[in-house]
Amino acid sequence: MSETTVNTIVAFLERLVSVFSSVSGVGFWVFLVGFTLILLVVAALFIKLLITLVKLIPNMTVGQFLKLIVVMGIVLIVAGFFIP
Repeated sequence: MSETTVNTIVAFLERLVSVFSSVSGVGFWVFLVGFTLILLVVAALFIKLLITLVKLIPNMTVGQFLKLIVVMGIVLIVAGFFIP
């Protein structure tokens, strides 16, 4: 990771900690637990999708495999635009 990326992550975490330190109450913690559960479910579904895609690769035709590689390349290019 570059120094710029690390500095950006540290700044984001500092802002996040300052927001959490100023908030109090049961409602906030209930919201935080619910949000964490939703994130865990989304992460599990994403992992399941990746495993399914990996299992499909041996059964793909050459054309389908090339389409998959092109789509992966496009996704990586778009991700590269947003990651400093």
